[in-house]
Amino acid sequence: MRSLTFSDDKDNEREWVPGDPTDALGAFLEFIDEHRADDNASFCITDERDEGLILWLDHGIVARVTGGQDSRTEFRLVNAGDFRKLAFMFIRGGFVKLGRYGPWWPDVPSAMRTQLRLDFDRSVLRRTHPRELCRRLAVLTYIDGREPTTVAGFTHYGFGDGSGDSVDGWFAAGARGLVVTFDRGSPLASIDDAHARAALYDGVPPDLLALVRHMPQPGTVRTSAHPNGGMLVAATGIFTYSGPCMMSEGLLVRLQEDQLGVEDAQVGRLLERLLALEDFTPAAVAQAAPWWSDDAIARGFAAAAALSGELSLTAPLDRDAVDRFCRIWADSGYNDPWGVHYVFFDCHTLEEAGEARDELLSLIQALGLERVDAPAGSGSGEVWVRSDPRIDAELGHWA
Repeated sequence: MRSLTFSDDKDNEREWVPGDPTDALGAFLEFIDEHRADDNASFCITDERDEGLILWLDHGIVARVTGGQDSRTEFRLVNAGDFRKLAFMFIRGGFVKLGRYGPWWPDVPSAMRTQLRLDFDRSVLRRTHPRELCRRLAVLTYIDGREPTTVAGFTHYGFGDGSGDSVDGWFAAGARGLVVTFDRGSPLASIDDAHARAALYDGVPPDLLALVRHMPQPGTVRTSAHPNGGMLVAATGIFTYSGPCMMSEGLLVRLQEDQLGVEDAQVGRLLERLLALEDFTPAAVAQAAPWWSDDAIARGFAAAAALSGELSLTAPLDRDAVDRFCRIWADSGYNDPWGVHYVFFDCHTLEEAGEARDELLSLIQALGLERVDAPAGSGSGEVWVRSDPRIDAELGHWA
């Protein structure tokens, strides 16, 4: 063990040395109990190596600080229960013990954006397979009195609640797409500046961004002037499907700047309540969406029934190709927690993935599966594929 110093923002300090009657963690917790107040919730442990751990208890933020010539500060967000764990690990062995508790970020804004992404990962929209999302959007579009329309390979779905709130989605055959929501109750709905409204779309791939520019205003689509000319679909929530579903970078930045949460995009009120229905039936939709009549709901389900063949996957797959695909999955893959994607060669470089990756790409094409972009920060060899019920039925034999 080594000597430690406990401190806070009010210049209170306590020294702890090996051999003290109270163990180091207990002494640190006593120090917090003695000095914590409404205006004093930042506490630090520093050791004789000039390493430190700072805990901002009211904000769910921890920083590890290295002093000396190569000083640096890195941050991460934590749950309330993690403060004690991280303090204990730092006391036991300094930064060496903290290494596996990451990731650590160079500044608080980066850490906060990461937390927003993690919060969105728990949303119903993130957990819904794009295939099921499109099926439900098609039904809801018909219920709302319109039809899905396809232009330049992207099918547009959309519905509203009759009061100005709306959901619009554009999807290509391979489930590449964009979902935009507008909710008048969101704090983001009051943005007046055209540049700020356009900035919400920052990070959206160009081909998807083109879907919401220069649009007419039919049905549910609400537009506003774009600062560079033309029109832009107004949005309080923007969600891309070039890879796993995620919020646009511009939306993330705005939520962070305004100290808002994922719920302030208001995707839950109008869209997720319909995605959360375990049984997507006329009766369930009628209860979740009282603004539609029973007759409109019945007509919508009937009109969408013709699409059921297109949206279901029943054609048999080549047995040998399936077996080879499953073998690679068993060796180097897993399913994401929501069952939406198969992930192969996690964190691998192209060189590490090697020839097995080349074979996998060939099999994806042969089987007609949907490969999507790996998330930012993934290894260069990482491969993400939308899950397929025919493959799911086989993977149980290989798990």
